[in-house]
Amino acid sequence: MKKPSALLRSFSSRLPTRLAQSPAVAPWPPVRTAYDRWLAAELDELRADPLAPCTSAAWLGRALGLAVAAQRRLVSSAPETATGIDQKTVDQCVEDTAELLDACAGFRDRLDMLRTYATAMRVALHWLEDGNGGEAAGRRAAAAFAECEAVERRCGAELAKCGSSLRKLGERALLHAKHPAAAGAPGAHDEALSGARALALLAVGAMGAALAFRPRRAVSGVASHAGAGKAVAQWECALQEVQRHVREEYDRRRKDAVPCMAELDAAMAAVRAVRGTLAGGPRCEETVAAAARRRCHELDETVALFEDKVDELRRELIAVRMVLMEWAQRARGHELLRLPRI
Repeated sequence: MKKPSALLRSFSSRLPTRLAQSPAVAPWPPVRTAYDRWLAAELDELRADPLAPCTSAAWLGRALGLAVAAQRRLVSSAPETATGIDQKTVDQCVEDTAELLDACAGFRDRLDMLRTYATAMRVALHWLEDGNGGEAAGRRAAAAFAECEAVERRCGAELAKCGSSLRKLGERALLHAKHPAAAGAPGAHDEALSGARALALLAVGAMGAALAFRPRRAVSGVASHAGAGKAVAQWECALQEVQRHVREEYDRRRKDAVPCMAELDAAMAAVRAVRGTLAGGPRCEETVAAAARRRCHELDETVALFEDKVDELRRELIAVRMVLMEWAQRARGHELLRLPRI
């Protein structure tokens, strides 16, 4: 049996003369990217603004605007190839963008319905305000109110289908962005892609719930997929806080059977108030009529705001889809034919 000293010498002779370097230790706290700082600050401001609660048209307009900014940021910084992003993710994002575009097209139809709602409300007011039309005026006003009820039913049914599709999309689009140490590093565009998709889902999901007269489904969003022990970007935490706040407020209104958006709720209340005057004859009190006219004007302004924002988001989503399709084609070895700009 060898002596202990001889055994140690024998063992040490078999060790490599130069030990391998230990793996680099990730810094703590994690290094934040410029994208993370920008998006986290925007989301914090979106959540904490006391002048624009998430049930207001102003908040929804800001959410749409932030989604537009996220798409633009992705397109402006997109490289020719998707470095650090796997092909399956790119293909999935192409499909997701198509579904988001379908949702935007559906919103335009719903906004047209809201405009019809405001128009029918004005027609009813026209026949009820002076009270000189007798029974004929009452019948015409009742027909206008029937049109309002038809819009409420149609809008709710169509948006229920849209909400189901968005919920499935949110379940697929789990947050799993990589967090590079510096902008431009492999994975930086993965973070921008994840952020752009998450912000589009946040805005579109909230819009889908807000445009329903009688919301039936919870607002859709993106689920977090942060693994245990892994660094999570600050913007992902901020996004989860915004989604939680929106869900709580919208669920409360949904359980109370009232619209999630305050402006739509006020318009419905005005219709009920004006319609209640029909029991006393074909005449509407001036105070009730004046309040209803204001609600019509507010609803028209809201529709105009949303039309501009939805069109803007639609254009940016098309640009994102084109970038994603280029990435997918290059990854498959296809040459792209680029036409010269005129």
